[in-house]
Amino acid sequence: MLAHHVETLPQLLLKRVQTTPNRESYRERRADGSWVGTTWTEFRTKNARLVAGLHGLGVERGDTMCIIGGCRPEWVHIDMAALSMGMRTVGIYETLMTEQVKFILEDSGAKVLVVHTDEQLERLKPLLDQIESLEHLIAWGCTKDCAPATPMAAIEARGAEAVDTDPQLVEGLIAAVERDDVAIVVYTSGTTGQPKGVPLSHGLIIDWMRSTQHLLIDDLGDDDITISFLPLAHVAEHVPGFFGRMNVGLNTAYATSYDTLLDELMEVRPTYFGAVPRIFEKMYGRIRERVAQANPRRQAIFNAARELARRKARADTGVGPALSVWDRMWLPVADRLVYRKIREVFGGRVKVFITASAPIDIEILEFFYGIGMTIHEVYGLSEACAISFANTSEGVRLGTVGRIIPGLDCKMADDGEILLKGPMVFGGYLNLEDRTNESFDEDGYFHTGDIGQLDADGYLKITDRKKSLIKTAGGKYVVPARLQMFVKEEPSVGQVYVHGDNRPYAIALITLDEREGPRLAEELGCSIDELPSHPDIIRRMDEAVARANTKLASFEQIKHHAVLPKDFSIEEGTLTATMKLKRKVVAEMYADVIDQLYSEATARHKKAS
Repeated sequence: MLAHHVETLPQLLLKRVQTTPNRESYRERRADGSWVGTTWTEFRTKNARLVAGLHGLGVERGDTMCIIGGCRPEWVHIDMAALSMGMRTVGIYETLMTEQVKFILEDSGAKVLVVHTDEQLERLKPLLDQIESLEHLIAWGCTKDCAPATPMAAIEARGAEAVDTDPQLVEGLIAAVERDDVAIVVYTSGTTGQPKGVPLSHGLIIDWMRSTQHLLIDDLGDDDITISFLPLAHVAEHVPGFFGRMNVGLNTAYATSYDTLLDELMEVRPTYFGAVPRIFEKMYGRIRERVAQANPRRQAIFNAARELARRKARADTGVGPALSVWDRMWLPVADRLVYRKIREVFGGRVKVFITASAPIDIEILEFFYGIGMTIHEVYGLSEACAISFANTSEGVRLGTVGRIIPGLDCKMADDGEILLKGPMVFGGYLNLEDRTNESFDEDGYFHTGDIGQLDADGYLKITDRKKSLIKTAGGKYVVPARLQMFVKEEPSVGQVYVHGDNRPYAIALITLDEREGPRLAEELGCSIDELPSHPDIIRRMDEAVARANTKLASFEQIKHHAVLPKDFSIEEGTLTATMKLKRKVVAEMYADVIDQLYSEATARHKKAS
C-alpha cells in the first residue's frame, strides 16, 4: 500500500516501480494464445517515452485529453502519461453516439482526443475541425492510414529520442504536478439529461486509496492477479481498477473481449475478480435451468446442496446458527459433486469477488457465498471516487453494501436519501455551478440521489435511485430495482422496465438479452427475430414474473407484462453508456404498449370479478 507515501498519481507510479520493479503490472494475450507480461519497470519506461512525446506535441499541464477505446494496456499507458505531465484525462465510452462524444469534448475543453479503432477514427475525425479546443488526434490499434491522427507508436518513438537527449525532462514534469490538480473528469451516465462532468483531483484519489486499503483480504504476492474487462471510462475500472492496482501492486490480465472472457478466466485463473451482478444472476439462472432438465436424483442432490450452501453462508456471516454435525459431514460431498465445478468456471482460485451497481437477490448471494465464492458487495458513485461503502473480510453482511469507508461521513435524509461528506467527495460539477449548489446541503453533504437504509451496525442496504421510485395510485411506493432483480433470475432476460407511477399497479416491459439470442434460437429451432413471440420464450417470461411475484408484497407485484421485439439500446437512447435505463425515454417510446397492458389487465380483472 503506497498511497500513504505520495501526493499525486505519477508519484505513485514512481513509488511502485521503486518498491516492486520486477513484479508484473499486466499481461495480455497474443494472437498465438500466449500471455505476455509487462513489469512495472517496463510500464514506467513506456510511460516516460509517452510523456516526453506528448510534451513534444505542445500540450501542457492543465490541458485535457479524452480517451475513447477498449479496456486495453494502451488506454492506461496514454492515460498515465497525460497525468504524469499534469494533464487531466476523460474516459469516453466506445458506445456513445458522435453527438454525445462531441458534447463531452466541448464541455471538457479537450485539446487531445485518443481513439482506438479504424471505425472510431473515421467517425470522429471530422470533430477536429468542428471543436475549437481540439488540436490533436492520437490513434492506436488502427490498421489503415491514421491520418489526420498521429499513431501512438510515433509519439512514443519521438519521446524516446527526447528522453535520451534530456534524461531529466520527465522527472521535471512529474515534479510540477500538484495534489490539488484535477487528474480525471468522469462523466455521469446522464439518465435524466446530458451527462455531468465530475472532476477528481490527484489528492482526492490518493485520499480514497489511503482509506480503502482494508478492502483486500490479505497481503498480495506475485501470484495474485485479477482480470480487466470493464470499460476504463467507468470510474470503477479507472480508479480502483487501475490506480488501486498501482497502489497495492496487483497484476491484471486484459481480456481480449467480453465474448472471450469465460475462456480466458480459465487460462488466467484470477485470485480477485470484479463483476457486475448480472454475471452471478445469469450463472444462477443457467444452473437452475440445467438442473430442471436433469433426472430427479440429480435434482434432489443439487437442491440439498443449494440449501446447505445457504445455511453455511448464514452461519459464516453470523446471521444464522452454526452448522449441524450432519451438515459439516455433508459439506465435502456437496463440494465434490456441485460446488467445485461452479468455482472452476472462474478459474477456481478467486479469493474475493467484488460486485456493485445493482442489488442481487439474497438467495443468489447466499448460494454463491456458501459454495466458497466470497462476494463483497460495495457501493459508490463517481462523485465520491467509486467506493464509499464496502463489505470486507472484517465483516460481511449479505444483502448490504457494507459499512462506510474510513474518512467519510454519512447521514440519511428524511426521505431515506444517502448523503455523503468527506475528503473523497468531489467539490462540484464541471461548468455547472447551479447544479453543484443544488447537490450539496448547507452542511456540505452531497445528495447522492440513492435511497437506502442503515442498520444498527452501520451496514447500508440500497433501495433504489430516488428518481426511480414509483408511487402507485393507491399511495404505495414500489421499488423498481427489486422487481427487476427478481425477474432477471431468468438468464434469457435482458432488461426489465417497471411502470406504475400514479397507476393502480405495476406492469413490466421485458426484453431478451441479445447475447443469449443465438443460443436460444438454435435451441428452439427458430430465427432470432422470432424469439420474442416464441411460445417457449413467452412461457419462460410468464414463469419469471410469477416467481418474482412470490417474493413481493401484493401491492408490488407485476400484474401484467409484455416481451418487446428488441432489447433496449444505447443507439436508440433507451440506455445510457453504463447500461442504465432512461426511464422517461422508455415510457415515451413505449407509451402505446404500456396503455395496452393496463387496458388488458383491467379487462382481465373485470372478467375475473
